[in-house]
Amino acid sequence: MDKYSIKNVSFNSEASDFSALKFGESCLYVSDKTTGFFDLKKYRQTGRSFCDVFSTSEEAEVKSLLVKLNTRFHEGPLSVSPELDEVLFTRNAYYDGDKRYNDDREMKLQIFYLRKEGGKWGDVMDMPFNSDNYSCGHPSISYDGMKLYFVSDMPGGYGGTDIYVADYSKHGWGEPQNLGPAVNSENDELFPFISKANCLYFASVDTVSGHGGLDIFMSKIDSGIFSDRSCLPKPINSIADDFAFTIQKDEAKGDYGFLSSNRTGGMGEDDVYKWKSLVKPLKIRGTVSGTDGNIIAGANLEFSNPGGENYILKTDKNGKYQLKAKRNTKYSIDADHKNYLNDRFELETDVDDLQEYIDFDMVLEDFPVFKIRPITESGDPIAEMQINIQCDGKQEFNGLSSIEGIEWKFPHTYRRGDSISMLIGFAKKGYLNKTIEFNIVIEDGGDIVIPKERLMFVEAREKVEISDFIELDPIYYDFAKWNIRPDAAKELDKVIAFLNNNPDVSVELSSHTDCRGSRKSNMNLSEKRAKSAADYIKDGIDNPDQIYGRGYGESKPINECANCADCTEEEHAENRRTEFTIVGVDTDK
Repeated sequence: MDKYSIKNVSFNSEASDFSALKFGESCLYVSDKTTGFFDLKKYRQTGRSFCDVFSTSEEAEVKSLLVKLNTRFHEGPLSVSPELDEVLFTRNAYYDGDKRYNDDREMKLQIFYLRKEGGKWGDVMDMPFNSDNYSCGHPSISYDGMKLYFVSDMPGGYGGTDIYVADYSKHGWGEPQNLGPAVNSENDELFPFISKANCLYFASVDTVSGHGGLDIFMSKIDSGIFSDRSCLPKPINSIADDFAFTIQKDEAKGDYGFLSSNRTGGMGEDDVYKWKSLVKPLKIRGTVSGTDGNIIAGANLEFSNPGGENYILKTDKNGKYQLKAKRNTKYSIDADHKNYLNDRFELETDVDDLQEYIDFDMVLEDFPVFKIRPITESGDPIAEMQINIQCDGKQEFNGLSSIEGIEWKFPHTYRRGDSISMLIGFAKKGYLNKTIEFNIVIEDGGDIVIPKERLMFVEAREKVEISDFIELDPIYYDFAKWNIRPDAAKELDKVIAFLNNNPDVSVELSSHTDCRGSRKSNMNLSEKRAKSAADYIKDGIDNPDQIYGRGYGESKPINECANCADCTEEEHAENRRTEFTIVGVDTDK
């Protein structure tokens, strides 16, 4: 199926009509039809009138423009500024009543312009790069008015006529620059048109990629670099001559414009055709909702693509959005709302050119929920336990658990990918209180369940080993030393936290050695280590009387290694230990 429709316009005649372009609500075009302007003089190469500029409008302002433009010589392809206040056009070298000839008595083509000032068109003005020795014509001004593309056969080109560009500055128009081999060839390049989207359209002959005769080509400009030219498809091009392509953007109805051609079925030598894209602008549309089923109004959406383009929008009151998009492009979509967990979605717009919409709904997850259910050693739930939750040092929850525990949702200030350091404190009379460190990275919504063993609580009673309740690594000392190493201090800090959380318990810190060495030296070393560790803890707790240290030497082994000489290294290591045992509980506190 064709992507374009082509229609012969109503203002064509039996003559040669070409190079049409929009001029407000009307059109300007070039023709050699007989009108009575200067019809007595005929162009010897065609036997018809010289070309003039015509309009589909009968307005006085447009007529005054044509009077300024047209002479008894050729007036040809032209360009109009977006504000319709400047017209650049092609004419034989005739300026201010003076005919300019080269040495061969030829009048080359040159570019002239008019400006509207005070609501009236001024006099015809000359361009600085015009020459009597070569032609310049077919101007096309860029949308910002800072670049002028045109055709010339000046020396140094690649073929017969090449396309050049001149830049405008405060000093006027600069020296023309050849666009190079990406655009120009050994053949003629003609009728350039620069679009608002910075695409250059032009006509040329290419026996390899063309359809026959003059064809319309396109080169996209990116950071001043022209892409290799590509030939437009049928029915824009035909086996005949096709040229003078223009394009207008219409977001609602699709692109359209004019082209000229001498293809069969026309009214005259060359005809103007209006083309229209059947490819509708592609749009992405959809609804944003939550996993709870509610639509999300005011969700923030940011679409980005590999080309560096970013589009930011919000969903409407019905949670809906719509966005213009490019085909065959990969989009990353960041979706965010204060009440939901932000997310990123990926979408590729690999759809048929005639497809107008892509429906893409997005679902945001609710914030993660912490499920905390304290239990006893036998697995029974503990109700009315005080639970305090801190995130990155800020208290976020403080309350009592029910028989079902608590369900706590993360604060909405956090986003997906955030890393959170949590402290969860538990306290209830008759149980050993503790604080759990919990570090997570928010990746998904849903439930976050703390392992059951970390939520098991021991009744406050004597002869309970603290290491059965909190995670403690072995306390290590250097050989024959009793000073506290950094790795040991880290473990003793856990005991400090435990004692401060449980001010109603008293603890004996016991130090034990293996059986190697004399009993006396082992006892002496263990007592020094017990005192050193206990003193370290005393310095960190609110009530130093909660703990005391005692050395037992090798008197209390925990395995059945009776003969020291026969003990394995693993059995010796088991006996070298530091224990923390509850020896008292003050129930009156």
